[in-house]
Amino acid sequence: MKSELRSTNLSRLTLARRLPFFYGWIIVAGGFLGTFIGGGLQSFTFSIFLEPMSSDLGWSRTALTGALTLQLIVASALAPFFGKMIDKSGPRLIMLVLAFVGGAVAIGLSQVKEIWQFYLVFALAGMSGGAGIGSVVTGAAVSKWFVRLRGRALAFTTMGSAAPGAILAPIVTVIVFTYGWRLGWVTMAMLFWIVLLPFSLLMARQPEDLGLLPDNAKNDEEVRKAYVMRGGLASSTSWTLSEAIRTKSLWLLVLALVMGGVSTSSVVLHEFSFVRSLGYSPTIAAAVLSTHASTALIIRPLWGVLLEYVPVRFCMAGVYIGSFLAILILLNAQSIQMIFAFALVYGMSIAGHAVSHAVVFANYFGRDHVGAIRGFVTPITALASGIGPLIVSLGFDQLNGYYLPFAGLAVLLFLGAPVFLLAKPPESNNV
Repeated sequence: MKSELRSTNLSRLTLARRLPFFYGWIIVAGGFLGTFIGGGLQSFTFSIFLEPMSSDLGWSRTALTGALTLQLIVASALAPFFGKMIDKSGPRLIMLVLAFVGGAVAIGLSQVKEIWQFYLVFALAGMSGGAGIGSVVTGAAVSKWFVRLRGRALAFTTMGSAAPGAILAPIVTVIVFTYGWRLGWVTMAMLFWIVLLPFSLLMARQPEDLGLLPDNAKNDEEVRKAYVMRGGLASSTSWTLSEAIRTKSLWLLVLALVMGGVSTSSVVLHEFSFVRSLGYSPTIAAAVLSTHASTALIIRPLWGVLLEYVPVRFCMAGVYIGSFLAILILLNAQSIQMIFAFALVYGMSIAGHAVSHAVVFANYFGRDHVGAIRGFVTPITALASGIGPLIVSLGFDQLNGYYLPFAGLAVLLFLGAPVFLLAKPPESNNV
């Protein structure tokens, strides 16, 4: 086993020397694939399975959405472990194991017949989704490789969270509504095993492990100048987890992310069904979902560049206000044009959410312990993201409609914006 690891390390060192570009972009590509394929067990694609599985198996939407909540609880419990492992050993082994697990989970989901089986299998999805090869691992890994270009690097990485809606949603919709939802899950398994599994071998902990420096800098002085050029937007010193916990900044960030997390996870999961409830076909609903996701995908690099020049708290406040306005459009939609207007406005706004979320912890607390800090925060924010869709499902089942639950989501986004503005970067790590 040790000889195999040495062989893999030598291969990465050789590749890093021969590439015509910085090896950090390989890490970005791996992060993109991790969030893209891991996201196939969540959010965008899960929303497409919601209606046919409910109809075929006789399970309520609340029961189905409850499994997503369970998945996030499992992911939350594992996040601190994965975060510390990223700081110590890097993402390669985590992604390798969980790519295999993710494929096995998708195969298991294709075979469920009882609700307890669905919950049992979906609990394992918490490993290969949000905590494992989702934002905790990929975001922390990429943050270690970039300083000056961190915004755009994480923008490209987090494009993977929108890509399932833009790329997978139309394909999975055709498969699910033509051949059945079971084949849809088998399709997801193939992505884990054929695409993500081999690419995981290329991942590395930080540039120093391959004899490199962040942003492909030539020496430590270039790295120092990169922090100076950032003008205080990124911390040049690294806070430990215990130091970060004692700052007001961390807890204001957590509060704002909780408020936004309840809303963003709920919209992604339920917008397909919301559009269907208005009387539109699965094709139209998938097109709205794809428009939202495609817009977010296209716009996200612009948010990344913006985050290299504008404080992250201002960007995140803008994300929340834009998302609030988009939901208002949806709640008052009287035509198909207004529904697609919602998708465009929401896509442009929410494009900045994942990249801002990924950037903020490294910018505020440095890159050395960003995995541990994100791992600590994730159980709190992920729980909110899991509770939101469940509350909306309960609201739909009790009120026979989505209007009031979505109005509540809009209010949370509106109130979350000023909380983000109050979350200023910590001034010193002498705490």
